Amino acid sequence: MPASHSTRPVPSTSRRRTGERRRADRRSSVQTSDEALAARLRARQHLAVMRHLPLAAGTALASTLVIAAFTPGVTADTGLLVWLVSVVTLLLIHGRHWWQWRQRRQAGRVSTRTLTALIAHAGVFATLWGAVPGWMLAQANAGQHALLAGSLTGMLCIGGVTLAAVPAAAYAYLGGLSLSLIVSQFMQPSAQLGAGAVQWAGCAAVMVGGVLMMSRTVRARVQAEMQAEHQGQLIGLLLRDFGEQGSDLLWQIDERGCLSQVSRRLADALGRPLAELQGRPLLEVLTELQQGLSDIDRDATQMLQTCLIEGQPFRDVLMPMRVKGQPRWWSLTAKPLVNERGVAMGWRGVARDVTQARMADRRMAWLAHFDTLTGLTNRAHFRVLLEAALQQARSPEQGGAVMCLDLDHFKTVNDTLGHPTGDALLVEVARRLKAAVGPGDVVGRLGGDEFAVLLRNAADVQQISATAQRILDALREPCAALGAQVPVRLSIGIARFAQDGASVDELMQHADLALYDAKASAPGSMKFFAPRMGEQVRRRLVLERDLREAIDKQQLSLHYQPKVDLQTWEVTGFEALLRWRHPEHGNIPPSEFIPVAEDSGLILPIGEWVLTQACQQAARWPAPMQVAINISPVQVMAQNLPEAVGRALKASGLAPRRLELEITESVFINETRGTVDRLHALRKVGVQIALDDFGTGYSSLAYLRRFPFDTLKIDRAFVREVLLSRDARAIVRNILALAKSLRMSTVAEGVEEPAQASVLGNEGCDLVQGFLVSRPMPADEVTGFLLDWAKCRHPQPPREVVLANTDVAALPLTQPAMDL
Repeated sequence: MPASHSTRPVPSTSRRRTGERRRADRRSSVQTSDEALAARLRARQHLAVMRHLPLAAGTALASTLVIAAFTPGVTADTGLLVWLVSVVTLLLIHGRHWWQWRQRRQAGRVSTRTLTALIAHAGVFATLWGAVPGWMLAQANAGQHALLAGSLTGMLCIGGVTLAAVPAAAYAYLGGLSLSLIVSQFMQPSAQLGAGAVQWAGCAAVMVGGVLMMSRTVRARVQAEMQAEHQGQLIGLLLRDFGEQGSDLLWQIDERGCLSQVSRRLADALGRPLAELQGRPLLEVLTELQQGLSDIDRDATQMLQTCLIEGQPFRDVLMPMRVKGQPRWWSLTAKPLVNERGVAMGWRGVARDVTQARMADRRMAWLAHFDTLTGLTNRAHFRVLLEAALQQARSPEQGGAVMCLDLDHFKTVNDTLGHPTGDALLVEVARRLKAAVGPGDVVGRLGGDEFAVLLRNAADVQQISATAQRILDALREPCAALGAQVPVRLSIGIARFAQDGASVDELMQHADLALYDAKASAPGSMKFFAPRMGEQVRRRLVLERDLREAIDKQQLSLHYQPKVDLQTWEVTGFEALLRWRHPEHGNIPPSEFIPVAEDSGLILPIGEWVLTQACQQAARWPAPMQVAINISPVQVMAQNLPEAVGRALKASGLAPRRLELEITESVFINETRGTVDRLHALRKVGVQIALDDFGTGYSSLAYLRRFPFDTLKIDRAFVREVLLSRDARAIVRNILALAKSLRMSTVAEGVEEPAQASVLGNEGCDLVQGFLVSRPMPADEVTGFLLDWAKCRHPQPPREVVLANTDVAALPLTQPAMDL
C-alpha cells in the first residue's frame, strides 16, 4: 500500500461506528449497574418482609380466631368456617415459605418472580381476610361492630408495616383489604359506615405515605451500601495494588503488638517465611534482624517501643537492620487503630525502604573525608586529624610528626603510560604506604601524587626516621600498574610538632619545605625541616616563576664547546650548553635551574626550544660538523620526542647525521618498553645517540646490549683523576676497550691539561672536549673559532707524561647534575 494511503483520515462511517460502540458500552455499564441495584433492592425488600412475617402472621391468626369466636350469628356458620379455614391455610403457606427461607440461611438472590408472587399473595390474603369482616360490619351489633372495626384497622396497620419495604405488595394488601369496605358500603349504605369509610381512607392514606417513605429509605440505604461497598472494593484494590506494586510496605499489628495480615511482599522484604511472621511480635522480629549491629543502631527498637506505648501517631522512625546479611534501613510511619468506643485495637502503618538514600548519605559523608581513588584520608580530613593530634600533644614527650611525600616524575608516567596506569600506580603506592606505617598512624592523599603521613605518637627522631626509611624501602621495588612495572622514587619532607610548628598550616608548610629540599638536593630521600629551608624554597619558587618567562624574554641562550679528534686535532662538532642570565640574579648555573625545570614540567618546552635553536645554528656550520644536545630523562620519557626532533631538523634543514643526542644513564632507571622504542625511533630518523657521563651513577652493561649507542662519553670525574690514579686509568682503559668492542666512538669530557689529552690518546680515546680546547662560546663566536683553529692554533700534547700511582681515585659517588 502506498505510504500516502496510510495517512488518510478515518472515514466518518468508521468514526460513527466507534462512537456507537462507546455509547453501547456505556449503556451496557449503566444497565449492569441498574440490574445490580435492582437485585440488591429486591433482596433487601424480601429480607425486610421475611423478618416481620412471623409476627404479622401470628397477629393475623389471632385476629381471625377472635373474629370467629366473638361474632357468632352475624353470618352463616358455614361461611365463617370456610373463611376461617381459608385464612389459616394461607397463613400456613406463608409460614412454610418463611421456614424455607430461614433454612436457606436467609441468603440467596431474590428474583422478580418471587416478588411478584409476594405481591399476589399479599393482595389475595388481604382480599380474603377482609371479605367476611367487611360484610359483617353492616350486620353486627354495637359490640361486634367495634371488634370488627378494630380488627380491620389493626390488620391494615400490620400489613402496611410488614409490607412497607415492598410498595407494590403493600398497595395490593391495602387495596384488597379496603375492597370489602367499599363493597359493604355500596350494598348497605349508612351514615355510620360512611364515617368509618372516611376514617379508613385516612388511615390508608397515612399508610401509603409511610410505605413511600419506607421504600425511598430502603432504596437510598441500598444505594449507599452499594456505593460504600464499591468504595471499599476500590480502596481494597488500591491497598492491594499498593501492597503488591508500591515501593512502600504495609504492616499491621494487633493490640498485643503481634503482626497481622502479613503480605507476601512484607515477608520477602524481611527475609522471613510468611507463616513465621504471622502472629509474631513485631519488636521481637526487629530485634532478631538487628543482631550484630552497634548499640546505637539497636536503640531504634527501643524508640519504636516508646512510640507504641505512648499511643500517638509517629512518622519516619529510622530502623536499621540486616536482612539476609545485607544492611537495610527502614523508615516506619504508623497510627493507632481504634474501635467505635475509642479503644485501641492495634497499629497500621507504612514501612519505606530508605537504604539507597541512607547509603547515599553515608557515601557523601565518606567522600567528604576520604579520597575516592585510594581510599586514604583526604586533605580536609587529614588537617582535622592533625589539628586533633596537636591538641593532644601537650608536651614534647607526647609530640609527633607530619610527613609530606611526593612521587618524582609522576607526570611523566601519566604522559607516557596514560592516566589509567597513573591511577593504578597511585593505588599501589597507597597500599604500600599503609603497610609501612604503624596501626595508629594516618596516611592521606592530599591530591595528585602528593601524600601525607601523620605520626601521632612519635616524638623520637630515630623512631620518625625509622618509619620514613620503611616507607622508602617499601617503594624501592617497581610497582605493578595495569601490567606495567613502574619504578617509583619517593621524596619525604618531615616536620615535628610542636618543635617545627604550633598550627596545622605552619606544620604543613614546613613539611612541604623539607620535601622541596629533599627533591632538590637528593631525590628519593628524607629531609627534616630546618629554618634555612625557607629561603632555599623561596628561591626555588622564584626561579620556577621566572623560568616560565625566560624563553619569551630571551633570557636563555646556547653556548657551544668544541670537540676535537685526538689523532688529527680537527674540530668535529660542538656540544650545545644552555645558559640562563637572570636580570636580577645574574648567571644561574644549569645545575640549579635544570632540576627546577624538570620538576615543574618546563623541561619539555625548554628542551624543544634548545633543539630548534641548536639545529638552526648548526645548519650554518660547515658540513659534516655535528652539534650535540643534552636530552633530559623527562624528554626521553615524553612520547613526542621523535616528532620534536623531526620538526627541528625539517625546519632548520640540518642533516640528521649532523645531530647527536646525549642521554644519561638515569634514563634506564625508569625504563619502560616505550623508552627503548623511542630511542629506536630516533635512530630511524638518522640522528646519532650518545651515552653521557658513562660509569658514574647507574652503570649497567645490560642496556648497552638492549640499545646500540653511537658514542660513549667518559665523565669528567675519570678524566680529572687520570693523571693521578692508577685505578682511574684502569677504568678509562676498560671503558675505551668496551666502546671499541661495541664499535662505538668515545669522547672524554673536562679535558683541561695537555697531559690528560696525551694519556687519553695513548689509551685509544677518539675525541676530547674541555677547557684545553676552548671554553663554551656564544653562537656568533663559533665561526671565528673555527678559522683560528684551522691556522693550527691548538695545544700541543707533551711528549712525556709523568703519572702518579694512587691506588684509589677520588671519584664522586653520585651522578653529577645534567648540563644542557
